[in-house]
Amino acid sequence: MLVTLRQLQYVIALADTGTFSKAAILCNAEQSTVSQQIKVLEEKLGVVIFNRSKQPVKITEEGERIVEQAREILDKVEDLIKPFKAAPKRFDP
Repeated sequence: MLVTLRQLQYVIALADTGTFSKAAILCNAEQSTVSQQIKVLEEKLGVVIFNRSKQPVKITEEGERIVEQAREILDKVEDLIKPFKAAPKRFDP
């Protein structure tokens, strides 16, 4: 099972905004892509992250734990790449 960083970004954006359209704008993606990728992630994990029956969507208890861990993962990725963003390129393509 492969969970992508992009899927985690979509989950966080939806948790923060409460709507698929706002999450899509935040992620510079199509609304259908955000919805589809979150559904794929839910199927991979075997949990419902968001209750879609209400607007704005409501995060489930399991979803809250997933969002918390997703934030930690993305923070770690940012920590990993941060030193290299400012560093000069070490190779000449």
